Amino acid sequence: MIKSYFRFLLISFVAIDSLSPYILAHFYPKYQAISQVISELGEVGSPVYYGFSFFFVLAGSVLLVSLFGLVSYLKTQTSVWMSRAIVGTLASFAIGECLLSGLFSIEGGSTLSVIIHQVASDLGSLGMLGFPFLISILFYRKDRSKTYLFFGLGILSVFFALINGYAQLMDSSYMGVYQRLSMVMMYLPVVLFSSKLPKMSTIKAVYGTPSYAAVN
Repeated sequence: MIKSYFRFLLISFVAIDSLSPYILAHFYPKYQAISQVISELGEVGSPVYYGFSFFFVLAGSVLLVSLFGLVSYLKTQTSVWMSRAIVGTLASFAIGECLLSGLFSIEGGSTLSVIIHQVASDLGSLGMLGFPFLISILFYRKDRSKTYLFFGLGILSVFFALINGYAQLMDSSYMGVYQRLSMVMMYLPVVLFSSKLPKMSTIKAVYGTPSYAAVN
């Protein structure tokens, strides 16, 4: 069942993780999306503290479940090591940026919880930045246009991630905007990849049951 619906689960993850901050902000009158980062919704004392944890853990769980179907799909398209590398980038995001960030709050100090939250979030985001570059390699032999597309998206993702990091380092009054732009660029390759994958029935009809068939 997961093999059949992993595309839907990937899109669901993006929807949950992208929309939940706006839903939570509606119940946090003092929160300013332009100047505040999303993790501030999960600070101790926030009126949406538990909602923040719930949505982040939910998003991470949905993404992790989708990976069981994705890895099975990728094994019909490329080598085992490439399959694991691609899934690894998404798994690091699910565990670091979603699950651990949701379970360990920002408390406004240098506590263990804050350290775990920040390190996990950074490592998860770093893993996600590698996703479009690996996908560009995956498409290289069959469709160069998609290779260039995902490689370009990867460059843009890194660019906006650096801007986001600089904005937070400098405590910019628009760091909330930069963070959300960075998120859009990280999630766009996932959405496009999910929408461009051929169905398993199509692959079997064209290739039979190959182990290393190229992606259409």
